[in-house]
Amino acid sequence: MKFFISDTHFFHRNILRLCPLKRKPGFEQVILENLRRQLKPGDVLYHLGDFSWENSEELLKRWRELPGRKVLIKGNHDWHFKNLELYFDEIVEFSTSIYIGSKKVLLCHFPSRDLRTYRYRELQERVTEIYKKENCSLLIHGHVHWNPYGVFCGCHLNGVKCFNVNVEFAGHRAVSEEELPLW
Repeated sequence: MKFFISDTHFFHRNILRLCPLKRKPGFEQVILENLRRQLKPGDVLYHLGDFSWENSEELLKRWRELPGRKVLIKGNHDWHFKNLELYFDEIVEFSTSIYIGSKKVLLCHFPSRDLRTYRYRELQERVTEIYKKENCSLLIHGHVHWNPYGVFCGCHLNGVKCFNVNVEFAGHRAVSEEELPLW
């Protein structure tokens, strides 16, 4: 089974202030416990970026104890993180495509369009180009966090069907391939 998660932001204290209705102290333990219950040997967990704010022996131990293969598609907070290869079986710099059944799915940290900020606009344009060039059925992304204004991504404005797997939208757990809007 394939699972998808993003924006865990382990040990990122500022995320508590930025997302107070969705992030409480100890959110790291909730995410790790949910993953421990969800994942089985033979599963693949795709982490779509913004993994952790700091390197931690405790996090490394608990993360490596999780069953299954772990693939990171880097997000903006991962660009300067050291030792990611200790945590992941594979690291992808920007995006990758996979098949779920007969549907081609694009995996990237960034949405096709973020309506709340103009940062990383060129990367969002790149996502749109790849999605259309590769004739994908769905973009699975993160990066866009829950906010009280109800403004999330604008991928649909670019003709891109998407699904945001940020833990803030998924109940601090991974989303399984069976939950994706592919059919």
